[in-house]
Amino acid sequence: MARTKKVGSTGRYGVRYGAKLRRRVLDIDKKRSEPVRCPACATKALRRVAVGLWRCRKCELLFAGGAYVPFTDAGKDAKRAIAQRVAGDFLALRSDDEDAVPDFMTPLTKEVEESTEASPSEADEGLETEIPEVSPEAGHE
Repeated sequence: MARTKKVGSTGRYGVRYGAKLRRRVLDIDKKRSEPVRCPACATKALRRVAVGLWRCRKCELLFAGGAYVPFTDAGKDAKRAIAQRVAGDFLALRSDDEDAVPDFMTPLTKEVEESTEASPSEADEGLETEIPEVSPEAGHE
C-alpha cells in the first residue's frame, strides 16, 4: 500500500483529496524541507521552527518569514520597494521629467532638508492655544 516513489510524503493521503491537491501539498513539503541559506551567516542551516518562524542553527538568528518558505515573493517585493525608497532610486518610476514623480514618493533626503529648513517658531505657530488654569478649590464648590 505504501507506494511513495512518485507521490512522496503525500502517500499518506491515499486516493483521497484529488491528484492536483496532493501534488500541491507535495511541492509545499519539498520547499519547506529543503536547506536554505541564512541571511546573516550564509550557511545552509536555516530551519522552520513554527509556521512563519525560521531559525538558523549556527548563528541562532530567529526571524519571521513565510509559512513554508523563509522568503516569500511578496516579502522580496516589499524589501525591494523599501530599498528603493531609502536610496531614492526610482528608475522604474521616473520618466524624462523630474517633476513626474508623485509628491508622496520624494526621496527621503529632500524631506529631511525641508524639515530642517523650517524654524521652530514657524512650526509652532499653529500650535499656540491657551490652556485655562484650574485651581484645586474650584472643583470642590
